[in-house]
Amino acid sequence: MATDETLSKVPRKTRLIAFLTLAAIKVFSFTYRLRIVGHPQHLLGLVGRGDSVVVACWHNRMFYFATYIYRYLLRNRFKLAMMSSDSKDGEIGATIGKYAGAKVVRGSSSRRGASGLRGLYRAIVKDKHSIIILPDGSKGPVYEAKVGVAALAKMTGKPILPVSCWASDYWRIRSWDRMIFPKPFSRIMITVGDLIEVPRRADDEQLEVYRQRVQVELDALGRAAEEPFKKVCKRI
Repeated sequence: MATDETLSKVPRKTRLIAFLTLAAIKVFSFTYRLRIVGHPQHLLGLVGRGDSVVVACWHNRMFYFATYIYRYLLRNRFKLAMMSSDSKDGEIGATIGKYAGAKVVRGSSSRRGASGLRGLYRAIVKDKHSIIILPDGSKGPVYEAKVGVAALAKMTGKPILPVSCWASDYWRIRSWDRMIFPKPFSRIMITVGDLIEVPRRADDEQLEVYRQRVQVELDALGRAAEEPFKKVCKRI
């Protein structure tokens, strides 16, 4: 949990936005009806796994997954780290993570990317935290994975767990990724892929192959999560 000293350095407005957002996540999380498909054992077994993983999720699906993280992981003292960019929006995300009890590492693929990866490496290897990373963040392009997710898996020797989500009813905001917020009492489908292992000896060319694999897998999981709700709409 973040200390008062750490949060005191954050602007008051940012702390207020973060507090209200986390409050919404907490309240909303208990109204959602969640269904987990694909390889649910990988997600459901995270708390008792005894080892770290690199969880990958598209940036605009983060609010979906945040409800699961709070409701089933952090409340069970799951050791989770997250990367948050150095941008203004990243400051809000970092503060939310601190309030929720996650370890936050600042950095991105565009600014301080190397230091961010080193921080995540320490969190996952030395501190034994699992990590959630948004491969297309923090400025996109949307649904385009950056090589950092594959590089991190190589550095740490930990597998990538791709996850996506969709909801029966939601709001979207006018951000670069059109961030999605499920409405209260929505049905949420969480699709979980199989673990992706990146060899420690992978060269740059191989890392690009794994980057593409993560991107393709997240796209496929996203379509699978959305499909059941499309069928309902067609019947109506």
